Amino acid sequence: VYHAANGISSTQVKDARVSLMYFNARHVEKTIVKERSPVLDMGNLVHALALQPENLEAEFSVEPEIPEGAFTTTATLREFIDAHNASLPALLSADDIKALLEEYNATLPSQMPLGASVDETYASYEQLPEEFQRIENGTKHTATAMK
Repeated sequence: VYHAANGISSTQVKDARVSLMYFNARHVEKTIVKERSPVLDMGNLVHALALQPENLEAEFSVEPEIPEGAFTTTATLREFIDAHNASLPALLSADDIKALLEEYNATLPSQMPLGASVDETYASYEQLPEEFQRIENGTKHTATAMK
């Protein structure tokens, strides 16, 4: 309830002693901006800590604590990435990948020729395993649909 009461602060009284126009411009119309300095900021912080701790987070930016082991520089992040990459299994060479693909492709059914006419294409289509046939029974088997 510190600033809840009506009244004039000592700063306002000092400004009124200088000039009532100055008091009005600084405190009522607020056309004169309050000068900031590190010393005044520290005073405001101490004031808030002592008299208004509930407003501290709203009025001041508190620097967060950096947890132990956090990445604070590019070098620490790079060190972590390099250590992680070193723990991964070695990548396959292009020849190894090609051999694996050829081995897998050998297990697949051989390709069917499309045929020169719709009838030849339909005959090839009917030879496909059922899981590869996408045209529902009873619908027209066009060459485009069978491809």
